[in-house]
Amino acid sequence: MKTTNLFKAVAFVAMTIVSVMNTEVKAQENNFITNEEVKNELVVAKTIFKQDGAQLYRHIRYEYSYDDQKRLTCKEASKWDGVKDEWVPYFKMTYQYDNDEITMSYARWNESHKAYDKDTKQSVYELNDENMPVACKMGNENDSRTAVMAMAE
Repeated sequence: MKTTNLFKAVAFVAMTIVSVMNTEVKAQENNFITNEEVKNELVVAKTIFKQDGAQLYRHIRYEYSYDDQKRLTCKEASKWDGVKDEWVPYFKMTYQYDNDEITMSYARWNESHKAYDKDTKQSVYELNDENMPVACKMGNENDSRTAVMAMAE
């Protein structure tokens, strides 16, 4: 039961991330400040700054892409490299929507390949008629094993 509720919560968060449309700069726990960039009522970028006294330091930046139905299709993260004085790629999550399922893929940046092909993972969420997840298949791109999780309604 706890696994089902946890999974539903995770799926709900993943599916509703596009509804976050807060344009305020807000303080978070641990002295982090968030700045969101909004375009056409959608958050297209979010920069997290670490606050140390009166100073703000770049920490991590997220960039978001959406489809024509305003559904999240890509979340790309970059970390600030103070030595290079530039944003460096960190990870990328993509979302693909079909009639009865959502495919979510995750990959970390591989500096030697200059591509998002490290630690790849994929989850496929099967949806019922109310667009609620009823099953999930999870696996790694380089691993033939797949975990399947059914969810009680």
